[in-house]
Amino acid sequence: MTDQDRQFTPDSITRRTFLQGGALVGFSAFLVACGTKGTGASASAAPSSAPSESAATSLEPSVAPSPTEKPSPSAVLNFANWPLYIDTDDKDATKHKTLEDFKAKYGTTVKYSEVIDGNESFFGTIKPSLEAGQDTGWDLMVLTDWMAGKVIRLGWVEQMDLGNMPNKVANLKDVYLNVDFDTTNDHHAPWQSGMTGLGFDSKKTGDLTSLAVLWDAKWKGKVEYLTEMRDTVGLTLLKLGKDPNQATREDLDAAIAEIKTAVDGGIVRAFKGNEYAVDLVKGDVILAMAWSGDIVQKQLEKASLKFTVADEGGMLWTDNMLIPKGAKNKYTAELMIDFVYTPEIAAQIEAWVNYICPVKGAQELLIKDSPDIANNPLIFPPDDILAKLKIFKSLTEDDETYFNTQFLAVSGQ
Repeated sequence: MTDQDRQFTPDSITRRTFLQGGALVGFSAFLVACGTKGTGASASAAPSSAPSESAATSLEPSVAPSPTEKPSPSAVLNFANWPLYIDTDDKDATKHKTLEDFKAKYGTTVKYSEVIDGNESFFGTIKPSLEAGQDTGWDLMVLTDWMAGKVIRLGWVEQMDLGNMPNKVANLKDVYLNVDFDTTNDHHAPWQSGMTGLGFDSKKTGDLTSLAVLWDAKWKGKVEYLTEMRDTVGLTLLKLGKDPNQATREDLDAAIAEIKTAVDGGIVRAFKGNEYAVDLVKGDVILAMAWSGDIVQKQLEKASLKFTVADEGGMLWTDNMLIPKGAKNKYTAELMIDFVYTPEIAAQIEAWVNYICPVKGAQELLIKDSPDIANNPLIFPPDDILAKLKIFKSLTEDDETYFNTQFLAVSGQ
C-alpha cells in the first residue's frame, strides 16, 4: 500500500501507495465476519470552513438520519481514485460499467479521474484549498487508513448523512465498524482492502512459507522490498516476532537494522512501488514483498506467480472513500457511496479489481456467476489466513516522523 503509480501499458502496470495505518479494531471480529475479504480536475473556489492543519477536530456522533428534504442529484460528480481500481472495459480503459449504471439511475455524469498516485502527493494537491476553506474540486476521494485518519482529524472531511446511505449502513461488514479514526462511521466508507505478504515465481523458488526467505543470500539481487514503510517495516517486525500493531520506537530500530543487513548484503535489488509486480513478470526478480491484488492480476500474465501470507504473518490495509470539506456535490457523493454498497454493484467492481471487498452479499452473488473469484482466498480470505494478518498501529505525528525518517534512510528514497 514510497507512493506508486499505475499506467495502462501491457507490461508496465504500476500501483500507487497502499500505505496502511492502524485502522481496524476488533480484529477478532474480522475472523468471524469475513468469510472473505485521467487527469485531475482543477480546484474551484467554493467556500467552506476548514481549520489550519495544526487544529484537531473531535467527531460528533451522527444523528440518525433522514434528511427532511433531499436535493436532486447533481449533473456531475468529480471522483478521484487510484489507477486500475474500478471495473473497466477491457477494450476501452475510459469506460466503467459501474459509473454508467450510476448515470442510468441518477442522471449524473461521473468525472472519474485516476489521479491519485500516492497519499502524500495527492494530499499536497488539495491541502492549500482545504486550508483556505475552498472547494478542492473533488466530491469524492479514496485515501488509505492513515491518511484518511489525518484529514478527518483535521476537520477537512464532510460528515456523511447516513440517512442517504441505507446500503452502506446495512451492508458494511462488521469488521469495519468503529475504527479508531472514525468511531461514528460517518466520515469514511471503505472502498477495498488488501494483504501484504510474499510474492514469488514458484517455478524458480518452489513454494515459500517464511518471511526469512526475504533475507536469504540464496536469492541475492533477486529480491525487492516495498517502498511503503508500513509494509516493509511491518513484515520485518513479523519476521522478528514483533507485533506491528504494538510497535515501539525500539521495535522500529530493530526492524531498520534487520532491513539494513539485507541491503548491505546485496540481497535487496531495490525498493519498489507496484513496479515490483512488473519485475516479477519479467523475471528481473523472483521474490518480493507483495500486495495480494497485484499478484492476482499478474497471474494472468505469468501463471507461476504466487502470493502467500507467511507463517509469521502478513499485513492488512484498507483504502477509504471520503468527501472533502466544502465539496459542491456532497449529496451526490453520498448517493455514489451508497450505490457501490449495493451487493450487485460491489460484486461487479470486485470481479475486476480483485482486492478484498467490504460489502456484505457480494461474495454470495459472485459464487453464482464467478466462482473462481468468489472462492479465491486472496480475494475472500478464509479464517486461517485472516488469523495471521496484522494492522499497523496508529502513529502520533512525532512517531510518524521518526518511523519515516529511519525508513527513508535505509531504503535510500
